[in-house]
Amino acid sequence: MQRIAIPYAETGRFSRLVEDYLAGDPQLREFHQWPPDEDGLRQAASARAFDPAKREVLCRVLQQQYAGMQVDPAVRQNLQLLELPSTLTVTTGHQLCLFLGPLYVPFKVLNVVKLARRLSTPDRAVVPVFWLATEDHDRAEIDHAFINGAKVQWPGAPAGAVGRLKLEGIQAVLAQVEPLLGRGADADAMRDLLRRCYRPEHTLAQATRLFADALFGRFGVLVLDADDPELKRLFAPVMAEELTNQVAARTVHYANEKLAGHWRSQAFARDINIFHLSPGKRARIEQQNGKYQVLDRGPAFTFDQLNAELEAHPERFSPNVLLRPLYQETILPNIAYVGGGGELAYWMQLRWLFQAVQVPMPVLLLRTSAAFIGPKDVEALERLGLSVADLFRPLEALRAQVASHLAPFPVSVDAERALAASLYAALRERARAADPTLEGAVLAAEARAMHGLDAVGRKLLRAAKCREQQPLDRLGRVYGRFFPAGGLQERRENFLPWYAREGPAFLDRLLDALDPLDPRFSVLPL
Repeated sequence: MQRIAIPYAETGRFSRLVEDYLAGDPQLREFHQWPPDEDGLRQAASARAFDPAKREVLCRVLQQQYAGMQVDPAVRQNLQLLELPSTLTVTTGHQLCLFLGPLYVPFKVLNVVKLARRLSTPDRAVVPVFWLATEDHDRAEIDHAFINGAKVQWPGAPAGAVGRLKLEGIQAVLAQVEPLLGRGADADAMRDLLRRCYRPEHTLAQATRLFADALFGRFGVLVLDADDPELKRLFAPVMAEELTNQVAARTVHYANEKLAGHWRSQAFARDINIFHLSPGKRARIEQQNGKYQVLDRGPAFTFDQLNAELEAHPERFSPNVLLRPLYQETILPNIAYVGGGGELAYWMQLRWLFQAVQVPMPVLLLRTSAAFIGPKDVEALERLGLSVADLFRPLEALRAQVASHLAPFPVSVDAERALAASLYAALRERARAADPTLEGAVLAAEARAMHGLDAVGRKLLRAAKCREQQPLDRLGRVYGRFFPAGGLQERRENFLPWYAREGPAFLDRLLDALDPLDPRFSVLPL
């Protein structure tokens, strides 16, 4: 089976905003700076300037973060290239989901690899960056993974920024994972890798960095943890502007008003969109009684005290979901961000915030979406009279189609409806000629007749479904594997079983097949 490509709009699985963005809707044009295509990327690259002092800090921090690691030559080369004043980046990022989380995380990382290769020239290197969202504090979103359909969970209580959490109890989690990977040299290699990366003495940020680097280092991916004092100091002027003037709330509310009536706003802007970090806590800051109060029993600051705290300890402050993109674009020479539909939606709310703080906005690209299907499921669909693309239709519609296709008797009453419509049309003509008031009686009789035919059609379909229950059950199993728990595979299933079967070649296959500039969903063979 070759890759099957289906336009995103035909899958029924993407928001109207995403579909309109990919279609180039002119009403969305003012919400982003560059078009999401190769021309837009090259324009952004030509326009991007980056402060040499910031580059020096960025490169020094990355070297420190890679210190003590066995670094792949491709990573070492890109670290050196990043020091050049002409080098740019393309970036994706994600929460620190256990074992990298759902399939779409590797998709995102490989998307920036492909973009970097495409955009690099002899005069200007472009390097791929994977941004670790180490400051996120929603543990419930990151503490589990679905592996071969089984939910594996790392127990524990929320305790501030997840990147700082020690991996206590991780050995028991690995004991659950290892038998799920099956047998074979690649499965054994993955078990060894998981044990090396996910160790009790490591933080989740350290483990994720080691794991991501082991998988993607050979592609030159630079893994960045922005929970760093030096990087935060570069972003301190933007945070000071937010604390002083609440610029995010004003600009995002303006964007929301312009989006209203056409598209749904993704993220909520608070009066202050910065958290305060302390051991075991990441708490919002609110203005209360003339002071800046850190919630969850945190300290209260006067305006001067808060600014002094920011100047002395920028590492104690953390941008929320709306300010994080500005942090990224402040510390990276970035020209493109690859994100999911929800991410693109909240980036659209930020155009005027970027303008207000004079930070350049990157090209916004939708990450590739894909699903896998095995040859036996493809054969089962063909025997049922369906194609792989048909799976994107509602399940009940597919069940009706299969039952009608396989039943030994006609199920549809369309021919009878057409005959009845012709009969009643002639009766209406006759009634009007005899007495115009009789036409209403004919229309009522026609409605009753059509209703009766529809009822007969539903009973015929029900009979066909009962008769063909076995193939319908087979359809349900295929559909369930393609859409586990009713959703896309990529949003639920972890990549480990695929990697355990194929090894590193699995990532090579994805890199070849998935293109973030191709606005189509990919169905790939298992």
